[in-house]
Amino acid sequence: MKLTALAQPFSFDLTLRSGFMNYLMVSLAGALAPLGFAPFHLPGLTLLSLAYFYFTLQTLTTKQSFFNGFFYGIGFFGIGVSWVIVSIHDYGQLNFFISGIITLIFVMYLSLFIGAVAVAFNYLRPQGYPLLSVPLFAALWCAGEYLRSTLFTGFPWLLIGTPLIDTPVKFLTPIIGIYGLNFYAALLAALLALLLGEVKPKKFIFVALFVIMLIAPAALTKTSWTQLKTDEPVSVGAVQANLSMRDKWDETLFWNLLRLYEQSIKQLLGKKLIILPESAIPLPASYLDKYLTRLNKKATAAGSGLILGILQPTNETETHYYNAIITLGTAKGKWLKQHLVPFGEYVPSVFSTINKWLNLPELNIVPGRKFQRLISISGLPLASLICYEIAYPSILAQQMPKAQWIVSISDNGWFGHSLASYQQLQMAQILSLLTERYQVVVNNDGLSSIINSKGEVIERLPPFSAGLLEGTIFPASGSTPWIHWHEYPAFLLCAAIIILSLLARLFKWF
Repeated sequence: MKLTALAQPFSFDLTLRSGFMNYLMVSLAGALAPLGFAPFHLPGLTLLSLAYFYFTLQTLTTKQSFFNGFFYGIGFFGIGVSWVIVSIHDYGQLNFFISGIITLIFVMYLSLFIGAVAVAFNYLRPQGYPLLSVPLFAALWCAGEYLRSTLFTGFPWLLIGTPLIDTPVKFLTPIIGIYGLNFYAALLAALLALLLGEVKPKKFIFVALFVIMLIAPAALTKTSWTQLKTDEPVSVGAVQANLSMRDKWDETLFWNLLRLYEQSIKQLLGKKLIILPESAIPLPASYLDKYLTRLNKKATAAGSGLILGILQPTNETETHYYNAIITLGTAKGKWLKQHLVPFGEYVPSVFSTINKWLNLPELNIVPGRKFQRLISISGLPLASLICYEIAYPSILAQQMPKAQWIVSISDNGWFGHSLASYQQLQMAQILSLLTERYQVVVNNDGLSSIINSKGEVIERLPPFSAGLLEGTIFPASGSTPWIHWHEYPAFLLCAAIIILSLLARLFKWF
């Protein structure tokens, strides 16, 4: 068969019910997609879900395409980020009904991006040329996820390429980045739709492409872009206190918390680095001079570095604070959180009136500046991330390649017993894959982990329990292709495909 034959038109054998039943089916398909993410780890279901969505777009009008995408998003985000209601209800001091309405509005907002992708695909796709439509769909999906991740502070959660780290495709991560994975996942899903829906002789082409794309990256299994310093092991320990957000503000439990941290640190003294989670102590550092001085002396005497998450005043009047990592003992430097959580740490200005109307608590956290000096331990610089920053690889990229390993701290007590902590740990795994760096993830309420340079969790504490995490990590030097190029190759590829498709539409090339 000639290669040009692949571009010849042929029809989709597609029969779909319109209206309510179609939107219900596509919503159910969307609800399957989160099962590919942690803690379920069923990437095949995410690909099947997206394949079904692609399949449904083939014979729809522009209006139908939008609603198809919108309702797919309702299912996808309605299940995937259902944990948002926990923080709004339990800690935003709103009743369950209003919390549910706010969560639904948030899910609907996120779904608009998938609706926009569907409309753009409907307008730009070359009718009857399925192989040419595949990369267009992948490019548009990738563009939609970029916009969702950046507009109005962004929400880069549940990026569609994330489940691929449980497949051989993971070995492409340090080369193509997370948006390259997003493009790749959408490409695989569209090919899968053609494979399942096309019954004509060309079907073997789709089978071959799909299998090759899924399996071929395994050839990179032993490829290393960086150099691990196996002769310079770093012993680490971390404290997982498992104290709820409300309990932190109970006066009796607060003093118990201080004693717990001091006793736990005593058990870990001698480790090169000891880590406490985000907002480990729910008071500004300026209120705890004697306590922190005592910890500093003990850590220094034992030759240990100690880092902990705490609020740090921005000025003497203490009207505003940084969400910070501070260092004690042999550790040096500090990190001020750059990307704050909207409504959790600050209220976007456009919502300030609504905030007052709902009588929500005032928020006085401000972001740190970009390109901060790195924290170091025994001369080894490390990259620092606080909670929501784990979802933004660009913040990690600022600290590379100088940083030789990564420390991520969080307090996911905001989200209760939900999917959020598992999803966040999976995003942390991607960061280790992107940079080929070991990472220590420390969370107040569970899943504190050590991740190796291949993105594998090698030590982990159980969720929702107190404990001490102990292990060894190895610093790394050098750069992966992603450290050099960031996400630009994926962005340029997607932009080129979309522009060419637009030109083809305008000049009627097909």
